[in-house]
Amino acid sequence: MARRSPFAFGFFLFSLLSLLCQALDLYRADSRSYAQIQASKGMLPKGQSTFGVAAPDTSLWNHVNGDAQGFSKTNDGYVSTTTDRNLAVSWIRGMLGGNGYVYRIHSAPNMIDCEGTLGRHYRFPQEKEFAALGGIKDNQIIGWTRYTNNSPGREELNPFYQSNVYGNMGTGGAQPKLAAFPRGHVAWSESPWSQFSTCAKNPRGISVEKRQSCSPAKSNQEYAAEYLEYVEAVCPACQ
Repeated sequence: MARRSPFAFGFFLFSLLSLLCQALDLYRADSRSYAQIQASKGMLPKGQSTFGVAAPDTSLWNHVNGDAQGFSKTNDGYVSTTTDRNLAVSWIRGMLGGNGYVYRIHSAPNMIDCEGTLGRHYRFPQEKEFAALGGIKDNQIIGWTRYTNNSPGREELNPFYQSNVYGNMGTGGAQPKLAAFPRGHVAWSESPWSQFSTCAKNPRGISVEKRQSCSPAKSNQEYAAEYLEYVEAVCPACQ
């Protein structure tokens, strides 16, 4: 077996300890019962038909901006959650006719801080969103509250929730490599995103014309695959 350098091991340990310090309960409104979600093994992005298969579009920028109606695109690689339970409840009341479920979900390292990742270019900070790259497993759901005609029932705890897997897991936090702004976006010439762009060497010293031609150094799928390798390393059962 190849030896891991002390620096690499130290960085991995630091990343793991940082991850364990960010555990959160996250919330998602959904029209489906837990039985329906369990039949699909969890909550999948629109662009995926099963877990373990990458969606066509893993750009966090594309995810948060959605389609013309503000909904996720059909090739989206993320599932939305929020840290604010009241926002999930308001979604049921405003978008689901007062009938649906608020799911309480434990954080995992594939859940990305949208505001932290997109910074000043994020237009929806009030949504307090963490987007789950690749989806949310059914055994990651802690429990749910059913709403009928806008009235909540009692929370039901999920008997299949695996606290041994998720109990100490935090979110992935900010991941600028997953931002994947469009080609020519001003963010590619700004820190921290410039390090993942074709303008990485000297973003401040280049001309306006050159800045406008800055683009991601790799595809959003490649950056997502790299990040999911890290997720696999710190939480093999999360994938």
